[in-house]
Amino acid sequence: MSFRTYFESLLGRLKTGSGRVIKLEGEYRLIRILGAGGMGQVWLAEKRGAAGFSKLVAIKTILRAKLGDPRTMEMFLDEARLVANLVHPNIIQVIQLARTRREVFIVMEHVFGVTLLQMIDRAKELGEEVPLDVIAFIVARTCYGLAYAHKKHDREGRHLGIVHRDICPTNLLISYRGIPKLSDFGVAKARTSSVDDERSVAWGKYPYMAPEAVHRRGTDLRSDIYSLGLVLYESITGRLAHDVESTRALKFRLETEKPHDLDPRAHRPYVPEQLANIVRKATALDPKDRHQDAMELAKDIEQWLLMSFLFPDENRVSDYLVERFPTAQKHRYW
Repeated sequence: MSFRTYFESLLGRLKTGSGRVIKLEGEYRLIRILGAGGMGQVWLAEKRGAAGFSKLVAIKTILRAKLGDPRTMEMFLDEARLVANLVHPNIIQVIQLARTRREVFIVMEHVFGVTLLQMIDRAKELGEEVPLDVIAFIVARTCYGLAYAHKKHDREGRHLGIVHRDICPTNLLISYRGIPKLSDFGVAKARTSSVDDERSVAWGKYPYMAPEAVHRRGTDLRSDIYSLGLVLYESITGRLAHDVESTRALKFRLETEKPHDLDPRAHRPYVPEQLANIVRKATALDPKDRHQDAMELAKDIEQWLLMSFLFPDENRVSDYLVERFPTAQKHRYW
């Protein structure tokens, strides 16, 4: 039976509070692939139900070649279990984890929008720079979601100790309504996770790894802040802070890097000093010198906005997208 056939007719079970079991029948009609990576694919799909019910969702799957890999499978299940209880407007919501005899998949909310990387690249195509207030709003709201994840406790009140470990422009989505959403907790660590010891394995994308991750010293929430600081730098300048393809190259870059190397004014001279200082603090090599939590970074950004008499909101970001992406107007209010 084909992959598509599995999704066309699914049968699940849901226990109610009274102990009764209600059978739920439904279908997922796969529409097109939204993205693919080394571990799996993400599909746009339609969830069908009774009486003409229809809802667009995103479905994340594991590549068939990876299904027999216990480590890959456990990481996939970890992500689903972890993100299922992360309910925040700036985090992609997981709706369901399901499996058939041959397939495992995560059903998530679908966001009509673009990644931050697509926004940056579009600005380059048009010979523009992304407005600083738009960048600041996106990063500050991402901090809200990140702070929530960092502070998350389980149902027994125990701190989960979540660290995303893969903050990058492709994992930040901005809906056409102007709402930033953090995605892909596939390599996140938490008290409940079973991923490999990060002191022997480096997780995440090389250009955005924190120094402590590269040197296998372990990571904490400040490692995510470092990565987000690099994203802020890239959004402002349109350039990767560390254009590297290996941990060896990144180690050399970090060893030779000077404090002024990550000053966005080197490429965008009119960037206000206060905003440049925020970037430098977030990307300090020593975690003790960075913002100590995501809300501290958000407050610094928002203070700069207020002092600059800039008041961006979701409508401002939405308007910016509509003017630059042809499909934005169509899907703005979906």
